[in-house]
Amino acid sequence: MRKFSNTSEIEPNDGIIGQERAVRAMTLGLKMNNPAYNIYVSGDCGSGRITYTIKAIESQEIDQGRIKDWCYVYNFKNPRCPIAIDFPAGSGKEFKDDIKNLIDNLTDKINDTFENEEYELTKNKLLQSYEIEKEKLLKSVKQYGKEKGFKLKSSSSSFIFVPIDDNYEEETSAEEFYQTKTELEEMVIQVLYKLKALEERIKQVVIDTESQMGKMVVLPCVEVLKNKYSDNQKVVEYLKDLEEDILEYIYLFYLDEEDLKEKYDKNHLSKYEVNLFVSKENFSPIIIESNPKPSNLFGKAEYEYQNGNLKTDFTKIIPGSIHKANGGYLILYADQLLRYANSWEILKQTLKSGQIEIEGQGFINPTPIPLDLKIILIGSHYLYNLIYYYDPEFMKYFKVFVDFDDEMDKTEENEDAISGFISYQCRKNNYKHLTYEAVTRVMDQSMKMVEDKNKLSTNFNKIMEIINEANLYAAMDNSEYIEKNHIEKAIYEKKHRINKIEQKIDESYNRENTLIEIKGKQVGIINGLSVLSTGEHSFGKPSRITVTTACGSRGIVNIEREVKMSGSIHNKGVLILEGYLAENFAQEFPLSLNAYICFEQNYGGVDGDSASSAELYALLSSLSNIGIKQNIAVTGSINQKGQIQVVGGITKKVEGFYYCCKNKGLTGDQGVIIPANNEDNLVLCEEVEEAIKTKKFHIYKVNKVEEAMEILTDEKFDTIKKLSMDKLTKYSQCKNKEM
Repeated sequence: MRKFSNTSEIEPNDGIIGQERAVRAMTLGLKMNNPAYNIYVSGDCGSGRITYTIKAIESQEIDQGRIKDWCYVYNFKNPRCPIAIDFPAGSGKEFKDDIKNLIDNLTDKINDTFENEEYELTKNKLLQSYEIEKEKLLKSVKQYGKEKGFKLKSSSSSFIFVPIDDNYEEETSAEEFYQTKTELEEMVIQVLYKLKALEERIKQVVIDTESQMGKMVVLPCVEVLKNKYSDNQKVVEYLKDLEEDILEYIYLFYLDEEDLKEKYDKNHLSKYEVNLFVSKENFSPIIIESNPKPSNLFGKAEYEYQNGNLKTDFTKIIPGSIHKANGGYLILYADQLLRYANSWEILKQTLKSGQIEIEGQGFINPTPIPLDLKIILIGSHYLYNLIYYYDPEFMKYFKVFVDFDDEMDKTEENEDAISGFISYQCRKNNYKHLTYEAVTRVMDQSMKMVEDKNKLSTNFNKIMEIINEANLYAAMDNSEYIEKNHIEKAIYEKKHRINKIEQKIDESYNRENTLIEIKGKQVGIINGLSVLSTGEHSFGKPSRITVTTACGSRGIVNIEREVKMSGSIHNKGVLILEGYLAENFAQEFPLSLNAYICFEQNYGGVDGDSASSAELYALLSSLSNIGIKQNIAVTGSINQKGQIQVVGGITKKVEGFYYCCKNKGLTGDQGVIIPANNEDNLVLCEEVEEAIKTKKFHIYKVNKVEEAMEILTDEKFDTIKKLSMDKLTKYSQCKNKEM
């Protein structure tokens, strides 16, 4: 890292650091214009994956032609299937306003037209002509009936003839009476037909007149919009249908309110509204949906109760985030998406069809909208693997994997980049700047987070937590800058807040409730090391491992496994011990022994193979009857050939045993045996490093079982092996005697 006084001297850096692989993958995914090349961004929380994803998208040039407004309008031919119409971004509202103004304007003009004196005179004249013609026909019928001795009377549904003289029927023959009456009734029927035809003719003339006058009002107004939107065929077709519908139901525009209330729906003009479904007037190319339930993601039709019935229409269709993001990018969180099985299935169907459909529950079926966006799923590597293996369709639609690493190489370039990042954050948050020594301490903590001297953590969220708190402590000290001691205080205070369980375990060691010896030698007893996790805090602690051996044929008995407290990896490690013993001690006769291995005072179960070397050392100690030093703890896994293999959590394990020894009393000869290949993973705190430098604590690096046993026993391995072989020979002889 280049030298500086404080971070105010450094060029701020708000870019992505140490993620070259992810950057290259993201660049490909964003530039690839293919609907199958959606993106899955994998990485740990705090790695900057979300911030970088947003910045990467913002750096892309957006094709303005892909950004569209969408409106839903009434389908006059099939009302259950509203029509979707697209417009250039920002033009949808203009269309909605144009249609509203058109209907408002037509309402006023139609009312004026059909309420003026000329129209009323024309209409009344037609009705009067009908009444005159009707009266003329009825008069001729009445006159003829009178001549025949009958008078015409009207009933509720027709006309009838009755004799004028009450004695008429008695004065004429029955045949003559009924013949005359029949003749008159047939005449009435003919007249009624003529009146009906006349009424229909007059009504049609009124309608034609009304239509003609309506066309004179409606057509010019609609034609203006047809010309305005002549380049949008869907709008032109819609305006044609709207024009026809208005002319057919033109009376709805001028009926008085009382008539409308009695005969028609109060929202009789709502079908002429426009649902501005999606407006991209102030378009944001990135939509983040944090709650991707189906309705939020794909839109829905809202419903309301009217007269006890559930109803909806095209004006109640609302968009989902996928509609709002169309033309741009939709970011979803994989863990949230998978909470809704329907959302995942509908999303795949949408990607497959290229159409965004809205479920109308059978009431309406809106026209689908074409899909035109790129979807970015953000999640963990675990979820990526889970979806990949359990859903074969996943890779058909998410072909780009952007993998954020949790660590990066410890190079001068990356150290300078982190210094620039710190400088940027100090400026952005108005924090005090960090001194060079404070930044160096942050780098050390970054190494410690990944437990590798050659790597740095990419979890910048954790780094910022330290700086956030260090800034507070610097302010409390009235310091001009954030110094190294403020960083150390932030790290210490954070640990102190969350290490209650660790302190309780330390207390248990000190009070000897948990038995741990750190002095002397004991046969078949060794201090293994394990890592415990309590939420955010992980720490290492010694665990006493005991082994007893006896004559028998059960082989190695893993007591944890017998009581179902052992994980599969730990079980594997114990079985490897049998392979090692078989190769080294059972070449001339069958291996015969009972060996019992136990993690003492363990009540929470055990897993992992990092204690397999410690278990073997304790086993060889029991067989050879040579004591193991209790002042040296052990970690490392073994293979069947006796090679010591790397393990995780090496730093926490070493520090855990150091603090245990410190609390019980450092003697200067205590230490830990670790795999030699784990050396680069040993990123210890300053206190432990100082103890090692001053030889108050020791680290022993080994590659083979033989090396470790000689350190633990101060005996040559050949001696240990010979004594162990002698014991196994006796066990074999005992077995043969039993047989």
